[in-house]
Amino acid sequence: MIIDVHYHLMPKLSEKVVRNLAKSAVRMAQGMGKTVDPEDIFKQASEFYPDPAGEHLISIMDESGIDLTLICMVDNVTIPQLKPENMQRGNKIIGDISQKNPGRVMALAGVDPRRPEAPDMLKQCFEEFGVRGLKYHPDDGYDPCGPDSYKLLEVLMEYNGILLTHTGPLGPPSRCKYAEPMLLADLAVDFPDLQVIAAHMGMINWRPWAALAAHQPNLYGDMAMWDHYAFTNYNLFCRELRDLIDYAGISKVLFGTDNPIPYIIEPTKNWIDLLKDLPDKAPNGIVFTREEIDAILGGNASSILGLEV
Repeated sequence: MIIDVHYHLMPKLSEKVVRNLAKSAVRMAQGMGKTVDPEDIFKQASEFYPDPAGEHLISIMDESGIDLTLICMVDNVTIPQLKPENMQRGNKIIGDISQKNPGRVMALAGVDPRRPEAPDMLKQCFEEFGVRGLKYHPDDGYDPCGPDSYKLLEVLMEYNGILLTHTGPLGPPSRCKYAEPMLLADLAVDFPDLQVIAAHMGMINWRPWAALAAHQPNLYGDMAMWDHYAFTNYNLFCRELRDLIDYAGISKVLFGTDNPIPYIIEPTKNWIDLLKDLPDKAPNGIVFTREEIDAILGGNASSILGLEV
């Protein structure tokens, strides 16, 4: 079974947002040594990123051999257009998509904990929209272990939900200090039963995440955006992934894509195939077992989600 625990379902996008996302895709392509036309990438992004019915999501899953995907929304109270009612419309859309595709799609609501109405919003997402958890982007300017967050996480615990929270540096306007993996340390003390997935495992700053994950039973991490490392510098990627697994333990690493953003640059099937080939193609002196790769691609997530493989 292959499970993608990190997919951004974007029902509707303005031209400005599409251009910003397309620029990220172009930078990714350039890092991989690919020559691309920015306007062509923008055109592809305009056609593919908005996905109000989840059709592009399912097409990527079918093409790539992905059995289950966790789709998420992202809320940011500092964006004036993102009123609570607008966010709830988006959260309902991803909830509806998950309910129309049972067994294949699960939804994680986007709720910014700085909103006064955040707890009520999350309750509605669980009770009416059928979500499975919550997505945070604390680099938008809030502490994932701050007082506002704790009020929301208490609601999340009531519904036995999962937290997927961004970690790792990004470019401006991201406030990277709030995405430090070590900021998640208190969650193991104050919410010991909460299952937390650190999106990207801190990326290049993975060691603090690994230090925590090695000691915190319910802290995991996903490999979204690590495909950029893999396709840019394969040997370095293999060394870093091997060290990360040896520090944190294989059970803590989950497959993720950050789709649909990278998909128009590199098909997701290629990312999955690269991981599947690690036992045979890793550089000399670096060893991955078939069991480890199976665990990353789906076995670990199946256990967290309580699925039967």
